[in-house]
Formats: sequence, C-alpha cells, structure tokens
Amino acid sequence: MAINVLGIDIGSYAAKVITLDHIKSGRANLAGLGMAQLPMALILNWEEEPAPAKTAISQAMKNLVARLRLNGKYVSTSVSGDSIVVKKINMPLMNPAELKGAIIGEAEQYIPFSINEVNLSYHVLGQNQMENQMTVLLVAARKQVVQNYMETMAVAKLKPAVIDVDGLALCNAYEFVYPDSQEDVILVDIGANMINIIVLDQGSPVVIKDEPGGGQYLTDELGNLFDLGQDEAEAIKFGSEAAPNPGEAAEVVDRAVASWIAAVERVMDAARAEIAAYKAKKIFLSGGSSLITGLPAEFEKYFNLETRLFNPLLSVNFNPKKYDQEYINYIGPQMAVSFGLALRRVEVQ
Repeated sequence: MAINVLGIDIGSYAAKVITLDHIKSGRANLAGLGMAQLPMALILNWEEEPAPAKTAISQAMKNLVARLRLNGKYVSTSVSGDSIVVKKINMPLMNPAELKGAIIGEAEQYIPFSINEVNLSYHVLGQNQMENQMTVLLVAARKQVVQNYMETMAVAKLKPAVIDVDGLALCNAYEFVYPDSQEDVILVDIGANMINIIVLDQGSPVVIKDEPGGGQYLTDELGNLFDLGQDEAEAIKFGSEAAPNPGEAAEVVDRAVASWIAAVERVMDAARAEIAAYKAKKIFLSGGSSLITGLPAEFEKYFNLETRLFNPLLSVNFNPKKYDQEYINYIGPQMAVSFGLALRRVEVQ
C-alpha cells in the first residue's frame, strides 16, 4: 500500500514540513505545513559535531509535528552541500543489470570521495538508440551525512523512508506544478547558507549544483553594519523596517544579489558546456530570500529572462479556514523543497 509522507526540508536556519494528500494529476490537498527555527551554529557544524545538531533538530521536529497535529510517521527528507554529487553522464547503451554492474566504475571518475564512503543512486534520463548511448543522472551522498539524517529522524520518533537531494526535490515540485512544460528553465532556491541551482533542458536536468552563499550572509552583513540582532537585520532585509542608513543598506543588498546572480551565471555556463546551444527561457526563484522586494526584477534585468517566484502551494487545494491566501502567498516559495519531498510516496505492508 502506498502512503503519503511528511516532506521535511532541514535547512541551516529552519526545518520546514509539508504533508499532502489525494496527490494525482497535478493536484493535491494541503494537509499540513509549518516551520521551526533551528540553532544555525549547531546545524552548520553538524558533520563535525553531530550530537548537538541531532538533538536540536529532533526536538524541533517533535514540537512541529505535535503543534501541527500531523499523523504521518514516514518522512521524506533531503541533503545538499559539499557532501553531495549530482552529475549527468553518458554511458554506452546497456540493460538494467549491466548498468547496475557498470555504474560504480563510472561513478569513481566523478566522485571526490572513496566509493566506499558514499551511498550511490542513479536514474536513466534517456536513451539514443542511433548513437548507442544512454544519459544517466548519477547521485552520490556521503554515508555519514545520510546516517546523520536517519538517526535524527529516528530520535524524533519518525521513520525515514526517503533520503533525496534538495535539487531533485525542487525538480519534483516544478514537474508537479508544470507537468506538461518543455521549456528550458532555471530553478534557483536561495536558502540561508546554500543556493540550489537546477538547469532544466526540456524538463530534464542538465546541471544540479549547490553553491555556497544565501540569505544569512546578507542578514549578517546588515547586522554587522548597523549593530543589529538577527531579527532586526532580517526585518531590514525584507523591507518591513527601515534601515538606519538606507543608502548603505541598499549597497549591501546589491552586493549580495550580485553574488547570487554570479552563482547562477556560473551554473548556466556549465550547462552551456554540456549543451552548446542551451538558452533558458525563464528563471524561477524560491527559498526564504526569494521574498526580498524586487529580487525577481533584478534577475530579469541582468539575464534578460522572465523571472518569477515559484510557489508550488498555488497548485494545491487548501482549507481557507485554516490558511488564508496571503499566508499561502508568503510561505509558498519558502516551502518549494519540502513540497517536492512531500510528493514522494512509500510502500508499506
């Protein structure tokens, strides 16, 4: 029997959860969603000192699930960062059994870790019978990172059923919202300390890349400049409070936006190295910092491409007595990764 899961996106700033039901034909019902702030210093040091981070995350998840009264126990979550490798590779055409045997040898060429240190997965994107070639999406994650996530969910009395990659979860969300799209687009999720960038060629990923940087760097710069705490700096970043010196604040924001644009441009260059004629048609922004006033316009101006916010919650049914439209508009772009995770289903006996 296939059942729905809790889609949990564990970022460095917050844990976000979504659960959906009646998922089919590009529509679903929103059964629950929410987020809980996390102690960033512990999360960023998760690999070196896992115990404090596991305790903090598991407690946040217990509280969040209890507060939202979520009944599900099976979890789909995801990993990102330097411990993850996602690479599209070309291989000779072969049957599934042959591919399973050959993939490890191929993977060793692209993974900067020992093959014994990683969990390996792959997916055939397409086959070219004329050229006797197949395109395979290779995904590798360090075993210790995956183990940290699984142990953390277990402490929270949740059952980890799927460990995905942030970028692929974002692809899932986009495909659900635009099931018939064949456009060449760029998905950009701007988190607190990481930017997930995905280049899609006719709906198929060409490059999936995690770039360092994100909204917290801007918050820190504003805080240091004006001697402000986290909440005050965030308020200035999102325009809900005026900066002590608006001109200086604008310069800081401009530098941060320029760095994000440069990260996207690097990934677009990598896509053009794969497909020389590649030319994106649109850019979709998500993540917490995508809500900075005027950000889509800055991307649109630089790249000369239509740029819009990606809000997957606009494609689902929700109870207006529980969630109003203003809240859905606000929180939706921040939940794009967790939405993609919540689309997964698991088979249980």
